[in-house]
Amino acid sequence: MATRYILSIDGGGVRGIVAAIVLDALDGEFKAAGKTCTVSECFDLIAGTSSGALIAAALSFPAPDGGTGPTPSEIRDRYEADARRIFPQKFFTRLPLIGRLPQLFGPLYRPDGLAAVLTESFGDVVFASARRNLMIPAYSIDPRDTVLFRGGPIYETRPEGDRFGMIKVRDAVQGSTAAPTFFPPHKIESPDRANSWTAIDGGVYINDPAMAAVAEAMRLFPGDELRVISLGTGRQTRNYPFEKARRWGFSEWISPTGRFRTPLISAIQDGQARAVNRQLKYLLGEKYTRFDYRLEKGRGSDKLDDSSKKNLRRLTQGAVEMVEEMRPQLRALARGLAPVY
Repeated sequence: MATRYILSIDGGGVRGIVAAIVLDALDGEFKAAGKTCTVSECFDLIAGTSSGALIAAALSFPAPDGGTGPTPSEIRDRYEADARRIFPQKFFTRLPLIGRLPQLFGPLYRPDGLAAVLTESFGDVVFASARRNLMIPAYSIDPRDTVLFRGGPIYETRPEGDRFGMIKVRDAVQGSTAAPTFFPPHKIESPDRANSWTAIDGGVYINDPAMAAVAEAMRLFPGDELRVISLGTGRQTRNYPFEKARRWGFSEWISPTGRFRTPLISAIQDGQARAVNRQLKYLLGEKYTRFDYRLEKGRGSDKLDDSSKKNLRRLTQGAVEMVEEMRPQLRALARGLAPVY
């Protein structure tokens, strides 16, 4: 019985920098242990939703010119540099209440910045080119379905290889990051037009893809032992007092102009991640490691799109503090991980 390692990365918009920092720290522990392999070479399956999809894909694909993909350090630096291109900070949008009025009538952001970042990162590479086994969730609104875009060596002789092999990775990532009201849906179509999806953010149903990755690994590697490393993007801690929430209607639960910023969506994503965390702790015990921290005490905003330098600095501080607290777990993982052939 072999041991299979799974890497799962949550969605979180700009908060994805937290996951990138953990990967960079793990890579540092690899080097300290004298290992010459890369982090991505040590996982049998990598899964990422939304912003996590961008990081997972960066770990799994060659550079557009055919060279090696970015290191965790480069992913971290690129993520910070590209945050404002994806979520441009405009003076109007920072104004209380009225700054979010456009979001009531259409997407708050144009997809151009995100599309440019993805084109620069992945070019026209397709899922058949994946060097690691990869899974990227999205949700299709036409036709209605959950979609798990998959590629990598193990899928070459499987039906998923035929279905998703020629899909451009940048299209899958853009679909998985198309958060409703922030970005428009993204149309994804196979070259032969046999398959097409109108994709929105996978976070609407599976912001933490760890459990889905475990189910996929059980199908791919039946009978093998599974170990999961799950990377969060900061646990949301904003409370909604009963005396206020009991009077809420649409304008507070859903509307982005409300004082509490779409608490229903926040609760759905946070609740799903907490449920997965509890379930995997029960199922896998010490074979499951979760890296995450509470977004409080100046450790970053829970907003998906606050790409201000101040917030990125706070998120970085919170992630670095969490890494130091969990340094023993990182070192243990670095010692145990080995290249997958």
